[in-house]
Amino acid sequence: MPRPLLTDDIIEQAKQDKKRLDQKLQRELENDREIAEKYDNIERELSKNSVYKSRRIENAKVKKRGKIINKWLWIVTVIVILLGIAFVWYYF
Repeated sequence: MPRPLLTDDIIEQAKQDKKRLDQKLQRELENDREIAEKYDNIERELSKNSVYKSRRIENAKVKKRGKIINKWLWIVTVIVILLGIAFVWYYF
C-alpha cells in the first residue's frame, strides 16, 4: 500500500516553518527601514490592483445581467402585445 503524500507530521512541520518564516520576515522588516518601505509600497499596489480588478469583474457581471433582463423584458412585452392584438381581433 503506498504511503500517503501528506501526513499530519508533514502538515504540522509546514505550519511551523511558515510561522517561523513570517516571524523572521517581520523581524527583518522592523530592522531594515528600506525593505519595510519597499514591502509597504508593493503591498499598497497589490491592494489597489485587486480592488480595481474586482470592480471591473463586478461591472462586467452587472452588464451581462442587465442584457439578459432586457432581453426577457422585450420578449414578455412582445408576447403581451401579441396576445392583446389576438384578443382584440378575435372578440371585436
